[in-house]
Amino acid sequence: MSYGSCYRDNQNLGHPSGGTAILIKNNIPHHELIPPALHCVEASVIVLDLKDRDPITLTSIYIPPTSNNYLFTFDIERLFQISPNQVICGDLNAHHVNWGCRTNSTRGVTLAHFAHNAGIEILAPNSPTRYGQNSASTIDLTLVREFLYPYEIHSLAELSSDHNPILLNFYFKFTIPNITGNTKINWNKFRNHLANCNIPNPNEIKSPADIDSFVECYENAIIEAKIAASNPIQSNQTYIDPRLRKLNNERNFARKMSQKYRIPALKSIANKFNKEIKKLNTKIENENYINKLINVNTEDGTFWNFVRPFKKKFKSIPALKGPANIAQTDTEKANCLADSLEKQFQLNDVHHVETELLVNSKVKEFLNNVPFKFDNIKPIDPTDIINYTKKLNKKKAPGIDGISNKNIQNLPMHYFFLLGKIIENIMSFGYFPTRWKTATVIPILKPGKDPTVPDSYRPISLLPTFSKIAEHFILIRLNEHLEVNNVLIPEQFGFRKNLSTTHQLLRVTEYITEGFSNKQKTGAVFLDIQKAFDRVWQDALIYKLINYNTPNYLIKIFTSYLYNRKFAVRVNKELSNFKNINAGVAQGSKCGPILFALFINDIPKQFNTLLSIFADDTAILARNKNHNFIRIALNRHLKTLEEWFLKWKIQINASKTEAILFTKSKV
Repeated sequence: MSYGSCYRDNQNLGHPSGGTAILIKNNIPHHELIPPALHCVEASVIVLDLKDRDPITLTSIYIPPTSNNYLFTFDIERLFQISPNQVICGDLNAHHVNWGCRTNSTRGVTLAHFAHNAGIEILAPNSPTRYGQNSASTIDLTLVREFLYPYEIHSLAELSSDHNPILLNFYFKFTIPNITGNTKINWNKFRNHLANCNIPNPNEIKSPADIDSFVECYENAIIEAKIAASNPIQSNQTYIDPRLRKLNNERNFARKMSQKYRIPALKSIANKFNKEIKKLNTKIENENYINKLINVNTEDGTFWNFVRPFKKKFKSIPALKGPANIAQTDTEKANCLADSLEKQFQLNDVHHVETELLVNSKVKEFLNNVPFKFDNIKPIDPTDIINYTKKLNKKKAPGIDGISNKNIQNLPMHYFFLLGKIIENIMSFGYFPTRWKTATVIPILKPGKDPTVPDSYRPISLLPTFSKIAEHFILIRLNEHLEVNNVLIPEQFGFRKNLSTTHQLLRVTEYITEGFSNKQKTGAVFLDIQKAFDRVWQDALIYKLINYNTPNYLIKIFTSYLYNRKFAVRVNKELSNFKNINAGVAQGSKCGPILFALFINDIPKQFNTLLSIFADDTAILARNKNHNFIRIALNRHLKTLEEWFLKWKIQINASKTEAILFTKSKV
C-alpha cells in the first residue's frame, strides 16, 4: 500500500524554516485537523479514526531555534487541548540532561519545568538524534499526556540529514480495514454468471413501479456478476535500483559507525556515499525519463501516460468551514459540500405571479389528462444499443450504481435486449426509473478560490450510464420533433448538429466587420446567466414543451425525468446523505443541454439588434454610425430581456456581464 496522503504546514514566513509534514498510508483511516493559531510552533495535525477505539491525534511540530524560549509552552498546551489522546513529536530544539543531552539550554529547562507541571511525559531514544561536527544531542522528542499504550522509541542511523529519523512504536490491537484496490474482471466468467441469473420477464411490466423493480433486479444481477468475476490485482512493490540499495546500506553502516565511535574519517565516508547516491539517483531518473520520451506514441495512449505526471496534481479537500462547525472527516466534508450544493439547486427567488399561475394551471391540466400508457411506441433495436455502447469511454468513472462502461460493453446479447425493453417501457409509461435519477457529485476546486469554503467547489455530476443510454434514445425522438417542426430559434448554436462556438463567433465577427465596412461602430453586451443549468424552473420548462407541441409521451417522460432527482457528494470513499434537486436540468446528462435550449428558446428578439446564443452564453449586438443609436437599441433590448428574465425566474450575474464598443475611430 503506497503512502498516498501528505499533510504539510507552510513554513513560518517570519522565521524561514522547513515547516512540518505528515505522510500516511492510504489504508489507515484518518482525517486532517487545522491546527489552532500558534505563537511560534509550526504544526501539522491528523487524527487516526480507529474503529471501536478512541481516536489518536498525531501532531508533527517544529520549534525554530530563533523562536521565543518561553512562548512555545503555550503553543504545546494549545495542541494538547485538541484531544485527550495526543502524540506530539518533532524537532523541539531543546537541550536537557533529562533526555540525554550533555548540557541544559534555556528552552530545555523551560520544557522540563513545563512538562513536570503539566503532567506531560517526554519520550526520548537512548542515543542522540542529531549529530553536529563535534557534538551530539537529543532534540527530536515525543510528548504525551496520560498515554496508556506501551511504546518503544529509537534513533536510527539512516538517511543523509544531520538529524536521525526517530522510530516510535506504540502497541495496541487494531485491524487496518481492507480497502478494495484494483481488480481484474474475467469477462467470460462475468458473462457466464449473467447467463445463469434469474431476471424477470420484461413483458410482465404493467406499471411505473414494475419498471423500478425490474431495473433494480437488472442492475443487481450485473453487480453480482462483476463481484463474482473480479480478482484483486497485486499492487507492485516500489522498485529500488540494486545499485542505490547497496549504496544506501553502505552509507547507513558508515553513518552508524561514525555516530558510535565519533571518528571523523567515517563521517567523511558517509558523506562521500551521500554524494554518490545523489549522483546515481539523478542519473537513473534521467535515463528513465529519456526511455519514456523515446517510447512516447500518440496512437497508443503512452503520450498521455507521459504527460499526466506533469499536470497539476489533485489536492485533497482540507477541513471545511461549515455554517455551524468545522468539517474534518471525509463524511463531514461530503455532507458540508452537499448542504452547500443543495442551496444551488433551488429556484431563483424572483416572482411574476401572472406567469406562475399560468404555468401551474397548464402543467396541472396536462398531467391530469395525459394517458396512463402510450401504445405504438417504436421498438428499440438491441443492435442500436450495442453500437452506442461501443463508443462509450471505457475509462469514464461510473455513476452511483458502480457499473462501469466496460461492464456494459461486456454484457451478453440478451441483456441488451432487456435494456431495450426497459427503454420501451420508459416511453410507454412516460416514467424514468428512480435509480437513474441520482447523481454522484465530485467536488472540484474552482481556480483561485479558498479551499476551506464549501462554495468554492464546482460540482461534477456522474450519472449512471444506463440513464445516459436511455436518454440517447429519448433524445433521438425529441430531436426529430424539433427538426421537423423547426422549433429551435436559429440564434441558438449550442448542442446542435453542424453548429459550434466557432460558427457563432464567425457570425458575430462578420456582423462587426461588416459594420466597419459601412463605417459603423458595433456595441455588444455579453450576458452571464447565474447558475443557468442548475436553476431552470422545471414547471415552466414542461409548460414550454407543451407549447411547442412536443409529443405527449415525451412531455410525460421529461416530467418524470426532471422531478424528484437526488444527488450525493463523494469525498474519497465517503458519500454524503442524499439531497434533493428542486430545480435545474440534470448536470452531466444527455438531455439537459437541449432542454435548457428549449427553456430559453422564446427569448425576446429585436429588429435592430443581433442576438447570439451558445447554450447559456448570450450576447446582443447593435451597430450604427452614431453610438447614441447603439446605446438606445441595446438598452431597449435589455429592458425587454429584463422583463422576460423576471417572468421565467432567471437571474443575470451582473459582475460577469460585459459591455464592449467595437470601433476603428478614437472614442
